[in-house]
Amino acid sequence: MNVKMMSVCLACAGALLAGCGNSREKNAAAAAETEKTEIVGDDKDEHGCIASAGYTWSEVQKDCIRLWEKGVRLASVDDAENTLFIVFSPDSTQVELFFSEEDAPNEILDRRSLPAGGYAWNMEDDDTKNVRLENGKWTVDQRGKLIYKQVADK
Repeated sequence: MNVKMMSVCLACAGALLAGCGNSREKNAAAAAETEKTEIVGDDKDEHGCIASAGYTWSEVQKDCIRLWEKGVRLASVDDAENTLFIVFSPDSTQVELFFSEEDAPNEILDRRSLPAGGYAWNMEDDDTKNVRLENGKWTVDQRGKLIYKQVADK
């Protein structure tokens, strides 16, 4: 009887140990899967901006910003699909242009005084793009041709 009892106890102990080992493997697999899964909101760029929350880095603001909160939206004159956001530095000496086209890099333009008064933002010695306030609306022209204009508030 003792031998039978001992065999039953060993069989039960073996089954319990096998079950525990399987549980450990499952827990390890679940932990590895959790590490692989990207956490929402954990997509920070090199500046710490969380793109999934709408933040992007602005050189002129030296901060993570949401373009629709800090910028002014301008629409393309020629292509309704393209937009541009302009963001000014805190002292307005620079403006950063954020283009909707993915391959278009941001541009930073410096403020210049105009001979007739007022200001324009452009590159020194290069008037390829000019940002100006005309009739209360922001515009961007390139070599004299209007390419973006401020969208009317709704």
